[in-house]
Amino acid sequence: MLLVMICASASMARELTDDEVAKMIADAPGVETYPQAGAIILYHNIAINYAEDYSATGDEHLVVKILQDRGRDAFADIKRRYDKDHDSILVMKAVTHLEDGTIKEAEAKAIHDLNPASLANASIYSNIMQKVVSLPAVTRGATIEIKLRKYSEAPEEGEQVFIWGNQLFQGDEPVFYRELSVNVPSEMPIKHTFQNEGVTFNTTEEGGFTRYAWVKEHAPQIIPEPGMPEYIKVAPRLIYTNAESWEQIGSWFSEEFYAHVRTEGAIKEKAAELTKSSESRADKIRDISLFVIEDIRDIGEGSLRLGVAGYEPHDADVVLENKYGDWRDKTVLLVSMLGAVGVDAFPAFVHSSAPPLAEDHPSLRQFDCLYVYIPDYDGSPLWINPFADHCYFGFFPFGQRFRSLVVAKDTSMVLDTPNTPPEDNLASTRMDIQLSANGDAEGTVACMVTGHFDWQTRIRMKDATPKRVEQYFQGWANNLGEGSLSGDYKVSDCADLLEPVEVVQSFTTPELAVLEGEMMVLHTPPVPYGFATASFPVSEVMRFYNLEVGSNLTMRTEGQISLPEGYEAVYVPEAFSATNALGKWHTSYEINDNKDQIKFVTEVIVMDPMVDVDEYFDFKESFDSFNKPRNSLILLERVD
Repeated sequence: MLLVMICASASMARELTDDEVAKMIADAPGVETYPQAGAIILYHNIAINYAEDYSATGDEHLVVKILQDRGRDAFADIKRRYDKDHDSILVMKAVTHLEDGTIKEAEAKAIHDLNPASLANASIYSNIMQKVVSLPAVTRGATIEIKLRKYSEAPEEGEQVFIWGNQLFQGDEPVFYRELSVNVPSEMPIKHTFQNEGVTFNTTEEGGFTRYAWVKEHAPQIIPEPGMPEYIKVAPRLIYTNAESWEQIGSWFSEEFYAHVRTEGAIKEKAAELTKSSESRADKIRDISLFVIEDIRDIGEGSLRLGVAGYEPHDADVVLENKYGDWRDKTVLLVSMLGAVGVDAFPAFVHSSAPPLAEDHPSLRQFDCLYVYIPDYDGSPLWINPFADHCYFGFFPFGQRFRSLVVAKDTSMVLDTPNTPPEDNLASTRMDIQLSANGDAEGTVACMVTGHFDWQTRIRMKDATPKRVEQYFQGWANNLGEGSLSGDYKVSDCADLLEPVEVVQSFTTPELAVLEGEMMVLHTPPVPYGFATASFPVSEVMRFYNLEVGSNLTMRTEGQISLPEGYEAVYVPEAFSATNALGKWHTSYEINDNKDQIKFVTEVIVMDPMVDVDEYFDFKESFDSFNKPRNSLILLERVD
């Protein structure tokens, strides 16, 4: 049984006349009114009309005034993907309105149907096409106008029909008018919900059809703030669906997915080969999973977004033969190979940004990833991202703290994805420094990372060339002070996803301490590695959006500073400690009995990765207090 679905595409509630469009453009403000905008979306109508046989005709009308070069770059080429096996897109109008009133039409040669370049080496997805319209003479002050019509074929008799979609009504540019409407046979009612309110809704009935329309007028552009959540969590978001329950969706998807699971033949042979040296069930899971993660080439979100080509995978043995796959295909291969060695594993729908799941409005459009869920891995559940080739096995940086749809053959479940505790997202750094009498220093830094920080390290290091690694370490040494030089360094094998990452580096730094007469002034240097620290953008006096740290975190630095002969420590910072619902901050210093060595420990623990606007000041106060210069100030005095 196949799925037929039409996601937000379009059909006009009322056709605007050319005169109305011309007046809209003439009345539009300029860059002086919106100095931070790249463009103004004057009008965007997205709608779908279903026929009685559930074929669909969609129309999209988009009018955008260009204010800045980045607006030109964003809208000069309009691209829409579609599945040519079921859909086609016709360009009804593509013009540029110049400031003097001249209208330039896009030439026929500027309109193309192309296989996306990112899928050029993945012929099994050759049905995915991209309609590209290159508009002429797009400059500052010009306005682009485009009308597209999408045709989607009717389902065959007996096919399941799901009508669902999402729509954001706010974004990078101001939107004067945006409408989404869906016109369906009344026998197929739609329910909807909003997240981040601000959209109006109306519904009408006529001739056995129901029209649902959602409108947002005068949506200001989102001015990004450092560390703010992704737009899907802050912009008005519509979710609509005709599905009655997650069980209904799960039952349908189970038939689509498990029909392509294979546990015999080439799949069984490859699984046996991979696990011939495995000593336990857990070893088998790891060995097979790592093969799919690392050796099956990713056709990922940027190339083929989940759902664009439907949700039915190819046969698992075909995926194995091709050695590449998208979310559907890598998942069906992993489930198949694990099944071949007796391990139960199930597909799990996840969203990488972890927005709230609208549980009363079941729709696969609420997900953008397909993971694999194993109920029992050494006594605990295991979630596997089949694309996770840049982090320790079993950890996934995207989609934590989310309600996931897990689909077994005969049941489906909505389960929470893991919320990694702070101690499992650890950056533990040891710094040992030897000061000289002129304030220069030499020392070593040793850093061990897990979880979030492990992922950050591998992102930077795993695929870097030796020259690039050398440049990294020299750059990180420079973070200790001007003129610092990197010495010997060692990085564990970042390609080994079963071993934690460790980094060790020696360095020299001129004038780490400053001489002032008989005194030497020193501030404990920060950890030089970007991968072992987290950015807390707390400089703003106030925020409009929550601050999203990303993960629960623990950052611990300890070490010792050996003083030069003839100097002793006369002042180190007092112990500092702060705790609130969001985190813990701690610093302690200790001078040894001979006053020639200082031991120090600093620790930051983030226990809630989302700092709400009304909690921001508490977080900022703790952060600012922890980072006051006096909490790192050391004074040495000459004693000979």
